[in-house]
Amino acid sequence: MQNDPLLEQLDWFFTSVNWTVDYPNTLVLPLAKITSDHIPCKVMIGTRVPKSNLFRFENFWPNHPGFLGAVQRGLASAVRNQRDSASIVAGKIKNVWYELKVWSRKLSNLSRLIDNYNKVIFFLDDLEDHRVLQTLERNFRSLIKEHLQTLLKFKTEYWRKRHTVKGLNLVMRAPSSFMPWPQYPFEETQSLS
Repeated sequence: MQNDPLLEQLDWFFTSVNWTVDYPNTLVLPLAKITSDHIPCKVMIGTRVPKSNLFRFENFWPNHPGFLGAVQRGLASAVRNQRDSASIVAGKIKNVWYELKVWSRKLSNLSRLIDNYNKVIFFLDDLEDHRVLQTLERNFRSLIKEHLQTLLKFKTEYWRKRHTVKGLNLVMRAPSSFMPWPQYPFEETQSLS
């Protein structure tokens, strides 16, 4: 952070009529200043596409203390259709699926934690714009930033397991004259696959 910050905030975002009609639930939210005095913005694009009813089994669940209890509750609950053994097994699997789904909602939500940490950092940064932070507040902010970096690494790992990039074009453009040219190990245009 600078000793004498500029205290200017760019908060204008432009959109078109077509975008507003196609994506009416779009939000732009300021995030916390993590490493510089620039405020990154998060664009949340909302549509009217209904959610699918997928169930994802996470690999870390069996190591969690409440996992076995949820499975036992699912296996112990009654099955509606008891025609034959196959329908009983299918009913038990559906019950376990339901119990795990309910149980997993009670686990901490990574995105919600990241949003809450960003709100705390944003509040402390805003407070610093008005007065000098005390030592305890500065230390608290640095601890929150460190933990936020850890949570962001967890989220990156979470999405790395769920998404594969088939192809990606990286194009380097010359930055403005007041910024130094970044040193990257790849050429000006590079295709990854």
